[in-house]
Amino acid sequence: MKDYKYCIKEKLAELPVAKYKATKEKIITGLKKTARTFNRYCNLLTNDHTDIPAQDLDMIASHLECTADELKNYKVNKSTILYKTKRRSRKVV
Repeated sequence: MKDYKYCIKEKLAELPVAKYKATKEKIITGLKKTARTFNRYCNLLTNDHTDIPAQDLDMIASHLECTADELKNYKVNKSTILYKTKRRSRKVV
């Protein structure tokens, strides 16, 4: 079994077939993205460096009636956040 970064597929699979299709179409339309992009979002693995943009993740979560945090299959390490937010000072010429 693959370790997906987000449990979007699992949440969709819990829905009845008719609602699954309608919800998936509403999400794609709401995101204003292609079906291929949405499928990429669903298939991101935990070791992928790519993330779903926060606004898109919130929108997906609202359609699936859950929170964005409930869609995440990973924990955020505080030291990783600090490392990513540190910036080198610019040299003024």
